[in-house]
Amino acid sequence: MSRATASFTVESFDAVGQPDGADGETVLSSALLTKVFTGDVEATSTVHMLAAQTPVEGSAAYVALERIVGSVHGRKGSFVLLHAASHTDARWEVVAGSPTGELTGLIGTAVLERHEDGSHTFTLDYELPDR
Repeated sequence: MSRATASFTVESFDAVGQPDGADGETVLSSALLTKVFTGDVEATSTVHMLAAQTPVEGSAAYVALERIVGSVHGRKGSFVLLHAASHTDARWEVVAGSPTGELTGLIGTAVLERHEDGSHTFTLDYELPDR
């Protein structure tokens, strides 16, 4: 198993449509984000996200699909990452069959970490077939 680590910045965060939910109810919303990665992963991405914000403080969840286009340890291509997270659990995994180019056959999972200073770290544990 190989590990790639990169920092990333969120370049844009655009709400899509109007949030759905009355006062006191869980609010459903969607957004489109773009990111830039630097480090072992040199890439840009587009994220399609759906979120649920409950009336209970600290309780929320989201799912997203993120297309990452660039390179992982110098191997160029793209892949789609599935996000599923709540206030108690999170997982991110490469969607099987989605990798292209030199990343074809990529499998793996990722961790996204947000630091107190607002910066982010992306860690991808992955396997790739030999070239």
